[in-house]
Amino acid sequence: MTSDRDSLAVRPSKAGSGQWLALALLLVLVQTLPSLSYPIGRDQATYCVIGRGLMHGATLYHDLWDNKPPGIFYIYAFIVRICGKAMWSIGLLDILWLLAISFCIFRFTERHLGKAAAFLAVQINAAMHIRAGYWDAGQPETFLMLFVFVSYFLISDRGNRRAFKAACSGALFGAAFWIKYNAVTFAPFLLLSPYFQNAGPRTSEQALNAGFDLRKETMRTVWFAAGFFLTSAILVLGLLFSGAWNGFLEEQFRVLPRYAATAFPASPHYWTWIAGQIQTWLGFWTLAAAPAAFVMAWRRRQLALLASVLMGAAGGFTALAVQMRYQPYYFETCYPFFAVLWAYLAVQLFDGARLLAGYFADRRWQAARVLMWVAFANLIAICLPGPVMRLVVNYKAFNAWRHDPAHFYSNYTWPGAAEDFRDVLRVVDYLKRDPDTAAGVYVWGNEPLIYYLSGHQPPARFVWNLPLIAPWGLHGWRQELIKRLSQSAPHYIVVARDDEIYDLSGTYQASRHVLQSFPALAHYIQTSYRPCADEAAFEIYCRSRDKAAGSSARSPS
Repeated sequence: MTSDRDSLAVRPSKAGSGQWLALALLLVLVQTLPSLSYPIGRDQATYCVIGRGLMHGATLYHDLWDNKPPGIFYIYAFIVRICGKAMWSIGLLDILWLLAISFCIFRFTERHLGKAAAFLAVQINAAMHIRAGYWDAGQPETFLMLFVFVSYFLISDRGNRRAFKAACSGALFGAAFWIKYNAVTFAPFLLLSPYFQNAGPRTSEQALNAGFDLRKETMRTVWFAAGFFLTSAILVLGLLFSGAWNGFLEEQFRVLPRYAATAFPASPHYWTWIAGQIQTWLGFWTLAAAPAAFVMAWRRRQLALLASVLMGAAGGFTALAVQMRYQPYYFETCYPFFAVLWAYLAVQLFDGARLLAGYFADRRWQAARVLMWVAFANLIAICLPGPVMRLVVNYKAFNAWRHDPAHFYSNYTWPGAAEDFRDVLRVVDYLKRDPDTAAGVYVWGNEPLIYYLSGHQPPARFVWNLPLIAPWGLHGWRQELIKRLSQSAPHYIVVARDDEIYDLSGTYQASRHVLQSFPALAHYIQTSYRPCADEAAFEIYCRSRDKAAGSSARSPS
């Protein structure tokens, strides 16, 4: 067994670091370049619509509503300001984000485990992220992890101005918290990891005993908390002065508890479904990597070197578990740290193979030495087919997108795509024939991309109709919708077919069928609108002038 001094996994030397980092980022760019062809998914379209509304003076939760904390919408207001309505904007965002998080993962891993492990961790994380396609692009969890890593670098810096850096770290952690509240699970990682800093090669005992000053560490934590509360105070004041506070309280303290409570009944075999999701997006062997890395580090007296990674993995998995619904993008909080654990095991395995090869060479057992390296190469080859085939498929799609983006999006066939982009784009094209965006459109369905690409804003605050059909919606919201529609009288109403999302809505009925249990809206459409187009997955209704008086008629409850 090699010592700490001999192991590649504990050589945090800076020599050649820039070249390793540049090569790692180049390979990440090669993997992620096809992401430029990603369409804008349902979630991202929601953020874009609300972000655009905020940019134009709308009040969050009052004029535009979604059941997420406010941070992600302010980020998208900035993104929309820069990119506009370009369909490729989410793909570009994903590329830039993956390069940024890869830089963070490399620097984080390098300081603990060395350049080789850092290089591998970056590639493994990229492969994990890209596997989910456009679903994971631009999600709150991705921004959350970026803020967590930058916060870590600031609070763990042992240079000058520690108090200021700790305050900035807390401020960034506050930003992560207001993007998604489960960021709080990373607090132990941020506050305890600096105790395990290794400025150079050292044993576990040396790392654990490296200069701990109770007073300085207490003050560091105080400054961290001050930064966190400063960010929170600024955001709360913004909500108060913008008029969004009451809507925020309604969403956080009335709707979110109801939403969380529906997770169990939404799936009749909840625990089996959870096991399936974890197996799909993490996998048994990735979960096993954590205890395997722990045991190996403990046996080799390198546990202090891996402590920060293990705490991050625990925080990431807890952040996943507390959300209860296990959507694919929720796993983004786990990927970076489990990638580092895989990298650690890979480097340790290489160290073991190198040691064994030396043992065989000393005894002139050339056949055994060759067979050992053949076995090692086969072990590596087992991991390659999936990522390589995925890369080939992605580049074929990227090439098709380059030649004809419109045709590509209309025939988008990513496995498991939840949206019908062909009919969504047909509806958008139909609406664009009327240049008067003030005429108004209301979409009774779950496709906010129609609003975003057509340039319309929702006449009611509900960007999609899940809050109005799901059991976690509040009593009175349906009456509010009818009131808003009667006041705004949009020229078009788009009704979706076959858009059921049972795990979120609690019903297998599509939006078209839900109208049977929402007679007020059905009556409003029947008395004030006429069918004017049918795009397979959508029915488009135009306001009927000869029935205009119907909008003021008393509708059934």
